[in-house]
Amino acid sequence: MDPVMEAYKLLKDEDPEVRRQAALDLGSLGQSAVGPLLEALGDSDWRVRKTAVESMIGVRGPEAVEGLYRLLFSEDNAGARNSAAEALVRMGAEAAHALNPKISEPDPDVRKFVVDIIGEIGDKSSAPALIKALNDDDPNVQASAVESLGRMKAIEALDAIVELLRTGDQWLAFNAAAALGCLGDEKAVLPLIDAVEDRYLREPVLEALGTLADERAWPVMQEALSDRVGVNREKAVKGLWKILGKSVDRAALSGALRRGADVRAVEFMVGCLTSEDVELKNAAAGLLGAMREKGACEPLAKQLLYMDSADTAFQALIEIAKDGVEPLTFLLGDEEPVVRASVARIMGETGDHRVANLLIPLLNDEDGHTRSAAARALGRLGDKRAVEPLLELLRDEFEDVQEAAVLALGSLAGQDVVWRLKDLAYDYEPALRRNVAFLLGMLDGQEAYDTLMALMKDEDPDVRKAAVEAVSRCEPDKALKGVLTVVTDEDNEVRLAAVNALAELGMVEAADPLILLMGDVNPWVRAAAARGIARTGSPKAEASLCGLMRDSYGPVKIAVIEALGEVGTNGALTEVQSHLSDPDPEMRKAALDSLVNFTDADLSGSVAPLLKDPEWVVRKAAVEALGALRPSGWQAALKEVAASDEVDIVRDAAREFLDR
Repeated sequence: MDPVMEAYKLLKDEDPEVRRQAALDLGSLGQSAVGPLLEALGDSDWRVRKTAVESMIGVRGPEAVEGLYRLLFSEDNAGARNSAAEALVRMGAEAAHALNPKISEPDPDVRKFVVDIIGEIGDKSSAPALIKALNDDDPNVQASAVESLGRMKAIEALDAIVELLRTGDQWLAFNAAAALGCLGDEKAVLPLIDAVEDRYLREPVLEALGTLADERAWPVMQEALSDRVGVNREKAVKGLWKILGKSVDRAALSGALRRGADVRAVEFMVGCLTSEDVELKNAAAGLLGAMREKGACEPLAKQLLYMDSADTAFQALIEIAKDGVEPLTFLLGDEEPVVRASVARIMGETGDHRVANLLIPLLNDEDGHTRSAAARALGRLGDKRAVEPLLELLRDEFEDVQEAAVLALGSLAGQDVVWRLKDLAYDYEPALRRNVAFLLGMLDGQEAYDTLMALMKDEDPDVRKAAVEAVSRCEPDKALKGVLTVVTDEDNEVRLAAVNALAELGMVEAADPLILLMGDVNPWVRAAAARGIARTGSPKAEASLCGLMRDSYGPVKIAVIEALGEVGTNGALTEVQSHLSDPDPEMRKAALDSLVNFTDADLSGSVAPLLKDPEWVVRKAAVEALGALRPSGWQAALKEVAASDEVDIVRDAAREFLDR
């Protein structure tokens, strides 16, 4: 039996699962399956209809589109009509083009279906057909056309939609106002402002003006803060915040709002802070901050407790604090730790030294985040009275508090504190000794350096590692001398820290110890040493790196290839090129990445063959190498890749270089 007829017969089965399977099978039978699938779209079982939609989308074609269009007339089968509409929408531009002429269909219900479907597809080439539908005899069709044109941002429809805004038909004008906001064109601003006094249109007009966020609408939006209708006041709050966000003169608009908003408007915005509408409460918080409304501090502080409003509330409180921190001081005693911590941060950012005496007690707060925030704030304020309590925080139970104390003391402490740190360097707690090392690295002087050198011999590897990192910040000769004492340390992490420090110094004198470390037992130390020696500028770098190419550990070889690129000699180039044919794609990629350093060499013959590499990551690296080096013929090679490579990301990389 013919497969289509067999499936069609099964569509009559009593079992919906049998019918669903038949609809699925029809999807692979081409255009001959259109008729049965159209019938399946009207099945009583939603699963069958859903499968038929999927199959019909696979079949497609003019016959399918026409059949689906005819199902829109199925007044007695809503399932068939809705399934047909879904299939047409998902067919996209193909369906839209076929439906454009159908906008003249005599049945107004079908015309509305057609307009809705075209609008849902959103293909901009259908805009002329939808503009024609703006003059339809049926207001529902007109309204749907207006909405669809707005959603697809069809700017060419702006003038026609403005005319509908001015029409006597309030239903159409309502939809026109909303559509003008969606269009996003500044030409709609003045017509919308003219329409704002229409009581019926006020809500959509305010929303549209808020969406456009044009400063010309500011007076209208500010005046609407006192509107008798609550929803209009909400639109005004949202709109003003959007306008303020786009403005190049926020200070002027904020000042106008501060002068013009009455008590009722402020109270309304404060009330919006508890709204379930996240956009509304954030807009209200932002405006209250812009107004520097001191009376809003407490309700704003409560919003710090919620993830969806905390950032805006925090910024609002910062704005209020610019007129003085006094309204925020009582919040330092709030029962919520997040409020205390946030206010401490704000006070640190204000730079008002008078608040230091309020922040010092918070260093003993029960909440770690608050202690950390207070420490960082005191570091910014630079009040020496905080040194002693900050030293105590070096023992805090939380590492982030310890770190905050180290940073704060680094800003505050001087040589007068070094003697205290020298005593603490022999404390029984390794974590404290580690913090002392970090802090000493932020201070100058021989005594600080000598104490760090002692910590380089500490029994705890974390302390030694911290001491290495701290010593590396000393002046170069001292740093080199200190780091060299730990290049043979028993701990891998300490030696790795030493390698990184030597690499950061970039001194020729660091080359020999780095060469020594290129033979380390730990592969990560060897890899870091390879990267480091390239920065020293030593004439020994090329030979030592080429010797390390015999390393059996892949990441080490990749590090060597990268380092040879930084060395940039002819011998380094030869070695890098030899790995373009390496069996390991990671090596080929590393070689390509390294080649971009050799800008004076003609490498087109070396790179171009790898545009055909079996691995896409290698092909992409080849594209990037050609795009960076731009040897002869690079554009033609990349055009071919952009047109033919099977992987999107490779094609896109080629197009990006061609477009530059």
